[in-house]
Amino acid sequence: MKKRQLIIPILAGLVVGQIFAESESPLTVVNTLRLGYDDNVYRTSDDAQASAYLQDIIELSFRAALSERTDLIFTSRFDYQSDKEGNFYPSLYAVLTHSASPRLMLQLSDKLTSGNRTSSSEEGRYDYFENTLSFAPSYVLSPKDSLSAPVSYMIKRHDDEVDYQDVDIITGGVSWKRELSPQRTWAAINLNQMWADYVNRDSTYDSTRLTTEISHTFNPEWHGNVEAGVTFDKTDFTDNVGKNTTSDGTNPFFAAGLAYEPSPQTRFTADVSRQYKDSNNASYAGETSSALTLGAQHDFTAKIMGKVTARFVESEYDRADNEAGGGDTTDEYFDLSVRMHYKINRINFLELGLRHRETSYDDGDHDWDQNMVDVGWRVEL
Repeated sequence: MKKRQLIIPILAGLVVGQIFAESESPLTVVNTLRLGYDDNVYRTSDDAQASAYLQDIIELSFRAALSERTDLIFTSRFDYQSDKEGNFYPSLYAVLTHSASPRLMLQLSDKLTSGNRTSSSEEGRYDYFENTLSFAPSYVLSPKDSLSAPVSYMIKRHDDEVDYQDVDIITGGVSWKRELSPQRTWAAINLNQMWADYVNRDSTYDSTRLTTEISHTFNPEWHGNVEAGVTFDKTDFTDNVGKNTTSDGTNPFFAAGLAYEPSPQTRFTADVSRQYKDSNNASYAGETSSALTLGAQHDFTAKIMGKVTARFVESEYDRADNEAGGGDTTDEYFDLSVRMHYKINRINFLELGLRHRETSYDDGDHDWDQNMVDVGWRVEL
């Protein structure tokens, strides 16, 4: 039965792709089949279980002009991995854009993602999904100025063992953007409000963020952007003795990105951020997150391309936000990914991937690390 479940999506992706490849079509299909090895499937600290696995990823994308003023974009990804039961993760994204007038643009989107992750309070690997419905109107005030007011509603759901991480999030805001130099520099002022409700815990998190943002293209090789400001945060929760606790605070927000393209074949990126946000730890209502992401991509030849991505995240938790009566603590996460691609012909590619991940906790109870390697065949139709 397992083999049949795997063969069906593989054949479906290839057959459907061949049908649409024979003529012009707004639909594109990418099918990737990988054979890999994972030395810690369940991401446990002790008695790690290793396993070979077969992974099949089918990606579909569709773009259509419904009218002269209305466009539809739809993308999907279906990921099946054979290393454990129930390892099927669909992801869907649809965007409907409509020009109500030469000045007013309306955008409605829905994004569903699913996958697996670890928990800061429970050892192991758990499935999750999240769905975000967004509406983003934008209005052109002048040739240099525009105004947007996005709103969204997100739900996150997890396996029963970690359902205390389930949360509903409503966000809304307004942004004024001004072009300072044509095609080179723009600046914006952003005001955002977020309400988070942890549905299986008596806990909420509210945040009001005010930031200024600037983006600048220094030359054809260098581009950078910076966003900085302040957030006014409030957490409300019931602690382990039944006492309702409210914590208010003002925290800085900072995010910056830099891209360097010395040639059409090479690209380097760096992103850094620090913010107080809703917590991924079930024992805390909020956390201070610091993240650094570095990336490099290079086309060695017309057929060979390589890509490296490294990400480090540090999450700090304050005792004032603790729902279980504990103190300050810190989690650290590191993820390194290396992928090589070889182009056989217009539609066929070979892949080689290496990945290392590790997480450490102050208490050291369930630190884990994981190494994965895979070889793959990708067909783009």
